[in-house]
Amino acid sequence: MFKKICSVGFLLWTMLGSSMIYGQEPGQIVIPRWAKSDLLTAEVSGLVPTDYVKYLNQPINEEQLTQIIEGLKGQCRQAGLNEQEVKSIIQIGTREQVLSSYYNVLQGFEGRVDLKKDMISYMQHAGAIKGDEKGNLNLKEPCTVQDAVLFANRIVTDIYKQTEAGAKGFVWEVSDENNTVYLLGTIHLGRQELYPFSAGLNNILEKADKVAFEVDFNNQREQVYFYQKQMYLDDTTLKEHLDEETYTRTVEVFKQYGMSEEEINRYKPWALSNTLATLNVNTGDKENHTTTSLPVIDLYVYTKALLENKEILEIEGYNFQAGLFDGLDEAYQIESLKTNLDAFKSEDEINVESVILVNEWVKQFIEGNIEAFATRYGKDQALEQDDPLMKLLFINRDERMTDKIVEYLGDKENATYLVTVGAGHMVGKKGIINRLQNLGYTVNVVGGN
Repeated sequence: MFKKICSVGFLLWTMLGSSMIYGQEPGQIVIPRWAKSDLLTAEVSGLVPTDYVKYLNQPINEEQLTQIIEGLKGQCRQAGLNEQEVKSIIQIGTREQVLSSYYNVLQGFEGRVDLKKDMISYMQHAGAIKGDEKGNLNLKEPCTVQDAVLFANRIVTDIYKQTEAGAKGFVWEVSDENNTVYLLGTIHLGRQELYPFSAGLNNILEKADKVAFEVDFNNQREQVYFYQKQMYLDDTTLKEHLDEETYTRTVEVFKQYGMSEEEINRYKPWALSNTLATLNVNTGDKENHTTTSLPVIDLYVYTKALLENKEILEIEGYNFQAGLFDGLDEAYQIESLKTNLDAFKSEDEINVESVILVNEWVKQFIEGNIEAFATRYGKDQALEQDDPLMKLLFINRDERMTDKIVEYLGDKENATYLVTVGAGHMVGKKGIINRLQNLGYTVNVVGGN
C-alpha cells in the first residue's frame, strides 16, 4: 500500500517452496529442505551476514564471519550472559576454525552455560556439529556461509536452553479425548528481542501437526481481493469523501512514506486508518532497535510451519477480514482516520506513548506474563465504551475463533494443533479462553520453559 519499510528477506523466497531458491551466476544455490527452517530462525535472530542468501554455498570470508559473531555476541547478551574483556579471535577457512572462533566468543562470557572440557566436546553436546552418516565431523572441510550460519544458530539454541532464555509467549493448552490444541496469542510486531523463542515454545511448534492462523499468508488470490477492497472502484476518490482539512493532513502524512497524492486518493478511509494505526504501534526507538525490519510473530510461525511441512489451516481469511472493515459506516471510518492522524508523529519523530506500550507488550510476551498483558491491553474497558470497531474486531470474531477451536478438538485424527492468533482475542471476559472455559473445557496456561 505504501513504500515498503520492511524487509523480510528469507521469508519471501522460502515461500516459493523450491530447493532451487536463488539464481546466481554461474549456477544456482541449492538449499536442502532440512536447513531452511533453521536458516529462517538464524535470520530473525540476527545471525546472518549481509545478503547471505547469495553466498550460502561459498566459503565464508572474514567480513561475513565477523557479522555472524556480532550477532552471536548480541544473543549471548540477550540471554543474560555477562561479557568479559576478551578479544575475539577470528579464524576462517575450515569448519574447525570457524567453530573455534565461536567457542572463543563463548569463553568471553560468564553465566550459566556449560562449555564442557573443550571446543569439540561442547559443539557435539550443543548439536552444532552432528557428523555425516558415517559419523565423520568433517572438521577440516572448508566452511561455507551456510555451515557458519547453522553452527551459530545451533549454539544460540543451546545457550537459550541452558539459560532458560527466549520468548515464552502467551500460551495455553486445551485438550479432549482425541486432540490437544495449543493456543498461542501473538502480538503483531517484529522486534529483534522477540527472537529466538524459548525452548518450551519451540517444542510446542515442533509437536504441532496442524497450525491455524487468522489468514493464510500465502493465499495470493484473497490478498488481491483484500487490496481491491481497500480502494475506491466506483470512480470516486478519497478527496470527495473527506473534508478539506482531513484530506490535506492525510496527504501530508502518507507523502512521508513515498506515496503520491494520486495514489493516496485511491484508498478508502479505513485502509489509511489501519495503516496509520500500524505505523503508530510500530514506532520505535530508532537508535536502540528496529521495529520494522523483522517479520511479525504470526508470519514467522507461519513460515516455519510451512518449511516444516505442517498442515496450514485458515480461521478467517483475507476476504472475511476485508468484509469486516469495508462494512464499517463511512462516518466512523473517517473519525477513525482523524483519530489516528492526531496520534501520528512524523516519520522522524517518536510517539512516546506508543513506544512505551509496545515495549511493555514485548516484555510481557518474552516473559509469558499473560496477566500483565491482559491488564495493559484493556480489552474489557474498550468494549464497555461501545466502540463499533472494538465490537467488530473482537465480539463476533472471538466467538468464531472459539467455534473453530472446538471443531479442532473434535477432530477424529488424534492430532496436535497450534492456533496462532492475536493475543487480544485470547484475553478478556468474552475472549477465547473464557469462552472455552464456559463451554466446560479445562484450559491451562503453559509456561514457556
